[in-house]
Amino acid sequence: MPENFEIIRARIKDDAAVLIDRLLRTKQKNIVLVLPKNSIIAINPDSLKILKQESESVGKILFIDTENQMIKSSAEILGINNAETGFPIGNPVSAVSKSDVKMKQMMDIVPPSKTIIYETYNPPEVPDNNSDLEKNLENFYSDSNKKNVKNYFFTKKTVISFKFLVFIFIFLGIALLFSALYLALPKANIQISLKKMPIKAVLPVAVSKNIGTPNLSGNIIPGQYFSLSKSGSKIINTQDVKKETLLKSGGTIFIYNAYSSAPQKLVAQTRFETKEGKIFRIQNAIIVPGAKMVAGKLTPSSIKAEVMADAFGEEYNIGPSYFTIPGFKESPKYAGFYAKSVEPMIGKKINTEEFSKDELEKAKKELQNELAEELKNETLSTLKDSSDLKIIDGASNVRIDELQFLPPKIIMKITWQTMLFREKDLKFLVENFISSKYQGLDNLNFNDIIQYPKASKVDFKKGELFFTLDIDKENPLSVDLNALKKELSGRDENEIRSLISEKSFISSATISLWPFWVKHAPGNLNKIEIILDNK
Repeated sequence: MPENFEIIRARIKDDAAVLIDRLLRTKQKNIVLVLPKNSIIAINPDSLKILKQESESVGKILFIDTENQMIKSSAEILGINNAETGFPIGNPVSAVSKSDVKMKQMMDIVPPSKTIIYETYNPPEVPDNNSDLEKNLENFYSDSNKKNVKNYFFTKKTVISFKFLVFIFIFLGIALLFSALYLALPKANIQISLKKMPIKAVLPVAVSKNIGTPNLSGNIIPGQYFSLSKSGSKIINTQDVKKETLLKSGGTIFIYNAYSSAPQKLVAQTRFETKEGKIFRIQNAIIVPGAKMVAGKLTPSSIKAEVMADAFGEEYNIGPSYFTIPGFKESPKYAGFYAKSVEPMIGKKINTEEFSKDELEKAKKELQNELAEELKNETLSTLKDSSDLKIIDGASNVRIDELQFLPPKIIMKITWQTMLFREKDLKFLVENFISSKYQGLDNLNFNDIIQYPKASKVDFKKGELFFTLDIDKENPLSVDLNALKKELSGRDENEIRSLISEKSFISSATISLWPFWVKHAPGNLNKIEIILDNK
């Protein structure tokens, strides 16, 4: 054991950085470092090397006292002194004489007179209650130890990183300098107001489903034809409606199929009309059997059905009659399907609610409009870019195919027909029409909101729609901005003003050159900005 030494008792968790700090604060030259058997120093052998280098750098001699064989092995390699022998760990001690042994034994029993021992204060080690953490202590502190050693010393990698950061800052500074120079280059901002030309024109427009692209010479644009059907019902408000028992005529008819050998289905409430125009309806759906071929001739087939008058009144108490089906009108089936009654129609008592004619007409109109609007929305929602599609007033038609009044409900089936077109096609037609009629309006871009008139004619069979568009507006004259930039490039402010004043399409202009010392427009066209004032 060296004389006049100072002891540092390390704790289990003390890494190299902590021990170096304690070593530098010692007062004696000889330092005895006592390391626990499970010290984390054993995890990183380089820690001992660092401790030795630091102690030598401040003129201290380091001695190690430990039971950890791994630390002893590392100390032996590094030539660190053993606290017990005073020699480097692992160095053989020369033969000791008997007198030396006796002397050593005497020293063991005689207290030393001159040796002074300094021991640094070590805070009591607090036991860790987490047994799992103690078991994995070496793994837990291995990464931490490495990081502390790296942070404590200024390595070559740090120097390289610092140089790299300096290079980055220099590069950014140069980039900012060039950006500032670029921004400081001359700019020209010119705001011009274009002269406006009054336009008054009447444009007849035709829409046809039979073309795919606009016909500019004939003022025809492509359109689309739709014919859709929909059924629905509506409950009429029965509040304060008088209930009463009325007579409604009804009876039996025989329906004939003299049209073809194929059967024909008729839905409930199908209308049958007498020659006097009185309407009777079948109460249930039926299928009229197909006609039969007898000796090469088509023999009509028939089926019996119950009918009820479409309205109340004794005038429906009619005798045997001949009936046609109005729904087949304007088709070959109209002559091929008919009905006959062999007995008079008799009035039957029916409990009903009395509605005024105005209430019925109002409910009928509301239901018709609701069904038509639903068909319109359903059609537009299925088409691409529906916001550009237009259906003008008079371009649609609603036909009531079936109408039933079963108090308090009204039931209806309608067929909705319409012709629609795309507004972009109409604007393209308008632009071409105006540009061809007015000089100075070449390349016109027509972006006005169009006030659509009512259709003058619509032919759903041919898929054609006609209307007349009145155009009354003031439109700015055309200008080629790139050509104007080329003319202004490189000119001074007076030349720019003189050139602009010669342009017949410009009413006024404001010129701004930047920075303030610039006297000419830039030669780079990208640095010349021309802004159109459309007010």
